[in-house]
Amino acid sequence: MKRIKEVFCFVLILSICISCNKKNDNMYFNGEIRNFEVLGSTKKVTLETISLDGANFGWLAVFDSLMIFRNPKLVNRFFSIFNVDNGEELGTFCNKGGGPDELSDCHKIFNFFKEGDDLKTLLLENYEEKMFIWNITQSVKQGTTVIDTIISYASEKDNKSAPYGSFFFQKDNTLLAKVQSVPLGNGDATLPFYQQRTIDTNKLLKNYSIYKQSVKDRDSPTTAQTFSSSNDACKLDGTKVVQAMLYLPQLNILDVETGQVVGFRMKGAPDFSIFEDEKDVYNIYYIGVQADDNYIYALYWGKESWGRFDVPYVNTIHVFDWNGNFVQAIEVDRGLDAIWIDPTRNRLYVTSPKVDDVFYLDLDGILGEVVQ
Repeated sequence: MKRIKEVFCFVLILSICISCNKKNDNMYFNGEIRNFEVLGSTKKVTLETISLDGANFGWLAVFDSLMIFRNPKLVNRFFSIFNVDNGEELGTFCNKGGGPDELSDCHKIFNFFKEGDDLKTLLLENYEEKMFIWNITQSVKQGTTVIDTIISYASEKDNKSAPYGSFFFQKDNTLLAKVQSVPLGNGDATLPFYQQRTIDTNKLLKNYSIYKQSVKDRDSPTTAQTFSSSNDACKLDGTKVVQAMLYLPQLNILDVETGQVVGFRMKGAPDFSIFEDEKDVYNIYYIGVQADDNYIYALYWGKESWGRFDVPYVNTIHVFDWNGNFVQAIEVDRGLDAIWIDPTRNRLYVTSPKVDDVFYLDLDGILGEVVQ
């Protein structure tokens, strides 16, 4: 009888905890949350090295033989381009300034697209409210920046002039963009959300709500903005986008066609209620993410945040499929600070703190047996 009572009490406590977690999730998140487990052995991988002939720094993006850096150290340009195969620097591009074809600022590259044989990307200039279609192929061929089109792209009043945190070119003249959270005062902030717009006319097509409300904390006004912090990536076919959360071990996968969002949280991890109490330091989980049509690659830390001058040794990549299933943990032989996937060669490129070289791993050799 005593044993039965103990089991009953355990089940009751467990059910109460699950119920509380579900309630907290329902308060904030606009979809179902499912658990995943980190299963199987971790694959240990030695990275291959690429040496570049020139000063490389910043956020990298790679497509086939072209490696591009959004380099904040450049004086007059925003981007430098290198040849992956021989390390040659091919030039610097996209002029800084206030002229008609210049940018006062711009984001890093989020994805590429092709028109004919030309590789292109979108650059957004928030201050001047312009969008540029940068023809990368012709820029390299001609040795000068070639901008195909400049489009007026004013911030919408419905977005409260909030900037885009990330944006992805989709087929059929469509942009999928994440509208950032902005502070409202009194510990509150607007909610981040995704929206789909036409590129040429800036017409709103659809909004996608990820959250129901922000976590308010008068003693910590940044909480309402930071609780939802994530790094995002888009499926190559444009049908889904993933948010790899910074302060929870959770991926949010948005289906662009249905509007449904599902969260996938590591089993045993805390829920959104951890942000309700005043706290100076939170664990940092996913510090970067990339994706192709088969998998999501999320750079995982899972420890307490680091100091301003610390260099954490982040060397674990969690691989998921687009149904939110955990596939594989990969451990590399260097600390990483950024990743980028090139689907043309099925390589994951990475950079390491305080090292000029770029590294990569061939995914065919790691996930080859399950890649479609």
